[in-house]
Order: sequence, then structure tokens, then C-alpha cells
Amino acid sequence: MTDHDLFIAKLSRDAGPIRRPWASNRRVVVWLLMALPCGWLSSLVFHRVATDWTQSGALLAALQLTVAFVVGILAIRNAFLLSIAGRKPLGWRWFVPLIALWLGGVIFSLGTTHAPESHPDEVNCYAFMMAVSTPMMVIMMGYLRRTRALYPLRTLATSGVGIACMALTMLSFCHPVEVHPLDFLLHMAAGVTIVLVMMAVGWRWVRIV
Repeated sequence: MTDHDLFIAKLSRDAGPIRRPWASNRRVVVWLLMALPCGWLSSLVFHRVATDWTQSGALLAALQLTVAFVVGILAIRNAFLLSIAGRKPLGWRWFVPLIALWLGGVIFSLGTTHAPESHPDEVNCYAFMMAVSTPMMVIMMGYLRRTRALYPLRTLATSGVGIACMALTMLSFCHPVEVHPLDFLLHMAAGVTIVLVMMAVGWRWVRIV
């Protein structure tokens, strides 16, 4: 018996049973059931006033909320698909129309609103999104660590986009329906920060050593 045979025999004795990961759609559903309640609990540290859906811009705000949620789900699903070799994620053509629709709604809202630059009962958009996204990021890193990823930065960036969309969705329930430029800048800054944090903190956890 050669040394290679001894090495293979040792690996065979030490190897444990392999657990097949859940299907991507099931992983998305379970992640949502875990992450969204944790994000909601994190939001309780803020003094919040529920969105007034009777205002004139409520329909447009609801459209933006829905699109952000759908983009978030698709991005989270793509992250799970990217973490497993041989799976084919959705291409950018699926996201461009949705992002264009969301941006169109934001631009239209910016052009029609006469809201003041600050709302007295409004939570800090940036702080809120970072707070609710923190448990979501931790849960996502735990999920991705199990399967690891051939392209860790791409996978983490995609998951960061999904988490940012979920944080924005949650913000929509305690934010005025009007959007002014400072709102939009804070939302974008929080989204970029979430993506960068996921890439900076998570790549050591999900990369294949």
C-alpha cells in the first residue's frame, strides 16, 4: 500500500456525512422568515411613525416598495445560486427593467413633491437601514458559509444588494411617501455601505480555502 492509499484511507475514515443544501427557492423563503423578523426587531430601537398611505403619493410609494422587495428577493436568490457551482443565476436583463421602474418612480416623486427638506417625525434613513440590515447580513453570511462560493465577492455583493432592498422595503413602512433629494442620497449611501460591508466582512467566511 502506497502513502497515497494510506492518505485516502485516513480521509475516508475522517469524512462525515454530506448534507445536501436546500433548493435555492426554499433557502430564500427560510432566509426571509428569519431575516425580516430580526430586521423588524432591530427597527424597534427607533422612534417610528407609520407611513400615512392615504396621502396623494401613496400609490407611487407602494409601487417603489413592491419593486424594491421583488428586486431584493431576486438578488438573494441569485446569491444562493452563485454559491453553488453549476447553478445559473438570473442575468442582468431581469434586473434592468425593475431597477429602471424603481428609479423612474423616484425621479417622478422628486419632481412632484413639495415636501420640506426634513420631516419632524422621520427616522434617520441611513441609520435605520444599517440597523435593520445588520442581522440580515449576519444570517446571510451564515447561510453562505455553509456552501462557500467560487466567486465570493460577486456572491456577497449580490446578497448585499438584496439586503439593501429589503432594508429599503422596511423603511418604506415608517417613512413619508414623499421623497426629497436628501432622502434619496441617504438611501443610496446606505445601500452602498451594506454592499461594501458584506464584501469586506464576509469574503473570508465564504471563500473556498
